[in-house]
Amino acid sequence: MDLEDRQGITEQHDESRAPPIADGRPPHQARSDIFFAAVKTTRMPMIVTDPHQPDNPIIFCNEAFVYTTGYSEEEILGANCRFLQGPETDRTVVAEIRKAIAAREEIAVEILNYRKNGSTFWNALFISPVYNEAGELLFFFASQLDISRRREAENALHEAQKMEAVGKLTGGIAHDFNNLLQVILGYVDILDAPVDAADRPARRAVEAIATSADRAAQLTQQLLAFARKQELRDRLMNFSSLVRDFRPVIDRTVGDSVTLRVDLAEELWNCRVDPVQAEMALLNILANARDATNAAGEIRVTASNVVVPHDDQAQGKLADGEYVRVDIEDNGPGVPADIAERIFDPFFSTKEVGKGTGLGLAMVYGFLRQSNGMATVGHSEALGGACFRLYFPRATGALERKAPQAAHSNPGGQERVLMVEDQPDVAALGAAILGDLGYDVVHASSARAALDVLAADQNFHLLFTDIIMPGGMTGVALAQRVRRDYPHTRVLLTTGFADDNLDEGSNSFELIRKPWRRAELDAKIRAVLDRPGART
Repeated sequence: MDLEDRQGITEQHDESRAPPIADGRPPHQARSDIFFAAVKTTRMPMIVTDPHQPDNPIIFCNEAFVYTTGYSEEEILGANCRFLQGPETDRTVVAEIRKAIAAREEIAVEILNYRKNGSTFWNALFISPVYNEAGELLFFFASQLDISRRREAENALHEAQKMEAVGKLTGGIAHDFNNLLQVILGYVDILDAPVDAADRPARRAVEAIATSADRAAQLTQQLLAFARKQELRDRLMNFSSLVRDFRPVIDRTVGDSVTLRVDLAEELWNCRVDPVQAEMALLNILANARDATNAAGEIRVTASNVVVPHDDQAQGKLADGEYVRVDIEDNGPGVPADIAERIFDPFFSTKEVGKGTGLGLAMVYGFLRQSNGMATVGHSEALGGACFRLYFPRATGALERKAPQAAHSNPGGQERVLMVEDQPDVAALGAAILGDLGYDVVHASSARAALDVLAADQNFHLLFTDIIMPGGMTGVALAQRVRRDYPHTRVLLTTGFADDNLDEGSNSFELIRKPWRRAELDAKIRAVLDRPGART
């Protein structure tokens, strides 16, 4: 018995009281025809099941249900709704539906269903029992709505909020930790000079402190990269040139026992990114690929020009536009779906304790997002293992050429430096190192205090200032004032943390990242002061 037969049965008691219409059909029949025509053609998937038959089978489905599920009407009719369920369908939701049907109650749930081709969709499902006037159960009616896009948007928002919260936490920790590491590494450099080379225990102790501090500095840099709070010094570069110049380091990273194949498309577009961070991102993924193959497999690096949304893998994740896509594939075991969802989370690692920090891939993800790109992971069709994809946005312009470095000499004692640092221990260290390098140092604890010093004494060759400063005026704002009012004073910025709102305009000044080392600071200051046009 089909639905129309049951409909007719339920309304037979009204037929004798209702006069026939013009074509001889009773009014209830005309209403039934209109109802079924509407249900049949509506865009909302609908079904009717018969609880009086074994297993409550589907006895009616409309065209929208056929289209949404991918099954034919013949495959649907007579089947129980559970044929839409799959391995990731929430069993607790299924139990709720089963309980409501047993109790003959209405229920509204959201459930993950599967189409005939195996793809999934989120389904907002409403089920209601249908009774006749005598209160007897006739059918169950179910309407559905594909809410996949809404769920994806909600998940993306939740992920963004989670990443933002973790990013603020890690960024703040890394900033404070970098100041501590600056003091440790700075005094290591000061201790290193007077230690006699023959005093091997003392020499080993200094080297051990320096090595550990350097490793800690790398961890904080990875935290800042994930939090997207690192200072990016981007420039126009071509990935082909980057790989060619960086190839010796790449070869050492993957090792001699790994077969490395590099295939870069001709005429790759230029990108504007921080080349140092791009190299570190590439090394991180190559190191993971090497470990996945037990250092004895095959790794393939390919690069090509792609356009979004035509590139299916990036569609919905990146803004429309042109990108250079770099694929790093291996023949290892691959990345399971449940791990792929978390692989870029900070501190998530599948390696043994002590074998990884769980920050390498988080750093890659943060760097790419900060550069308006994207990092994804999937299955390698070519090698059978994992495939990491890095998307770098295309940029236009001419590539920059490196100018040859001229030899510099430190006149020592003839140049004055105004150092602006709010942390007393970092300020004391900076003054000690700069004084040891031969500079006459004056310290100010804030940007306002530095302007007061300059108002009374303009005879400074260099302003060396932190970016994040107390008192409402950042180091960048101070540098801009000094450039305008004291054009003969050169500027060098430093930071262990950066934020788009704080360091806007900082790219027009030279910068040294905390924690810096003595030799690095010396070379950077000379590069700034010895540039043509500097005050003498």
